Amino acid sequence: MKKVVTMLLLSFAPLSFQPIALAHSSVVETQPAYKSTLNTLPKSVTIRFSEEPLMISGKKVNTLTVTNPEGEVVSASKTVIDKTTLTVDLVSSENLEGTYGVRYRMASADGHVITGSYEFYLGAKSAVATKPDLEVDEPWFEHFFHLHREHIAYAVATLFVAVGWLLWRKRRNEG
Repeated sequence: MKKVVTMLLLSFAPLSFQPIALAHSSVVETQPAYKSTLNTLPKSVTIRFSEEPLMISGKKVNTLTVTNPEGEVVSASKTVIDKTTLTVDLVSSENLEGTYGVRYRMASADGHVITGSYEFYLGAKSAVATKPDLEVDEPWFEHFFHLHREHIAYAVATLFVAVGWLLWRKRRNEG
């Protein structure tokens, strides 16, 4: 039992040297609200996050896209960023009743990209919900190693410490 406790303590030792973790951003508020039913189509859609997005000059990394019940994009191509808020204007003059889909993509200050979607309803919910087909500029795996390199390094360090400790114990017991 003593060996197991020592092994566990040594396995988690590299984690004690980890710098303070930065929490990833999350959605704080949406306008229109998630799954709300409206009588008239709003002029814009807004999502407020828990932190400011990462801005990369010349790249469109923070976006909002809104689709109508027929799956057509009804939002402007430019997403306006003001501190922790992303806003996109709706450009459609048609007020089709049904489910409107909102998709977002936001890069946190730590580089972590979060994506998601929600819906709101104009008049009533559609029988079949539609979601826009968005082309993502970069696949998720291109960000994986960049975002998780510290986690991977700690896992590898922990593995080396555990294997090294086991080999040392084995040699000590044989000799």
